[in-house]
Amino acid sequence: MTHSNDVSVQSVVFAERSLEEVLAAVERVGVDSLELWGRHLSPDDTEARIADGLAAIEDADATVRGHGVVDLSEPADVEEHVAFADRLGADYLTVNYPPDQDELTEELIARGEEYGIDVAIHNYSTVHHDDLSAVFVSIGDVRAVLSRYDHPRLGVCIDTGHFLVMDETPGEAIPEFGDRIVATHLKDVSEAELEDVPGAGELDLPSILGLLADHAPDAPLVIEYELPDDRAEEALAEAVENLRAARSGE
Repeated sequence: MTHSNDVSVQSVVFAERSLEEVLAAVERVGVDSLELWGRHLSPDDTEARIADGLAAIEDADATVRGHGVVDLSEPADVEEHVAFADRLGADYLTVNYPPDQDELTEELIARGEEYGIDVAIHNYSTVHHDDLSAVFVSIGDVRAVLSRYDHPRLGVCIDTGHFLVMDETPGEAIPEFGDRIVATHLKDVSEAELEDVPGAGELDLPSILGLLADHAPDAPLVIEYELPDDRAEEALAEAVENLRAARSGE
């Protein structure tokens, strides 16, 4: 990883829009770096669609930092997603799978090493999943796998909002995982929204940014939320401003 806590957006914030519409929206806000969600472009798309998507990204002068979050159930599913992240020019792949599936962890490490792609375990919560045994929901869940597999290609994508929903403290997760943090999804929880703009609710954004600068300075800051589409672009501008203000101490 060669960048330093730069700001990206998870394209899921524009879930109802096409890739081309996403690229136009982030350009209007002034963000040129993405973690690309599979519904905007994935290995399941036709070759023609993938070629068009890659061309659109290049024409927009955008950078794809990561790809995901990919839900995995079988080791045989791993390679196509890691290879696709590599084709996108991404640094990392964010993944979700049952924490006890060591064969998936081993395959992710092997393919990450082969393609030169970092693999980031993403934590979830009751917001999107009823069966919590099928996802990583706690610091302990992530720690257990990272401890069993101490490999430089295997790390974590900390989702601050999901940790908050589960009454886990993102501020504890950051020093716990340190240089194994591949990326951070900056998401908040507020009285108004279960998934809100970072800085709008419970998340202590200045503290979190300070901890990330100290413990994971190379991990991109990925803005993420799931709000109605008519609010998505305005919310992205608000999130960028919140990050700017938090960094400057305003």
